[in-house]
Amino acid sequence: MPMKMDHAAKVVFVLLFLVLQGRSDDCGPEEITVTQTTEGRSSNGLDFIIAVQIVNTCSCTIRNLHMKTDGFASSTPVDPSSFRRDGDTYLVFDGKPIRSNGKFGFNYTFDHTFDLTPATLTADQC
Repeated sequence: MPMKMDHAAKVVFVLLFLVLQGRSDDCGPEEITVTQTTEGRSSNGLDFIIAVQIVNTCSCTIRNLHMKTDGFASSTPVDPSSFRRDGDTYLVFDGKPIRSNGKFGFNYTFDHTFDLTPATLTADQC
C-alpha cells in the first residue's frame, strides 16, 4: 500500500524545495570568484599580461557587477565594455548578465596585479 504524505510533510517538502532552489536576494558579492593569472610579458618586456577570470557562483543570473580596486592601471588599453571606471568602482562586462556558473574574462598589463574585489551586483529572480 503506498504511503500518503500528511499535510505537515507536504509543507516541509515544499519549503525545503524552495530553499534549495535559491533566491536572488541571497546572491551577493561573495558569490563572485575572481582569479588572476600571469600570461607572460607584454610587448614592452617590462609588464606582465594578466588574465582576469570572473565566475558567478550564485544560483541566479547576475548583472551590473561592480568591482572595487585601488589604483587600477594598465599599460595597454582595456576594452571599456569589459572593465571601466564607474564612479568609485569599475563596471564589469558593460553591466550585462552573467549566468549562474558563467564566466567572464579580460586582460590587462602591468608590473603587478591589482586587488579586484566584487562590490555590488544585481541578481535576477531565479
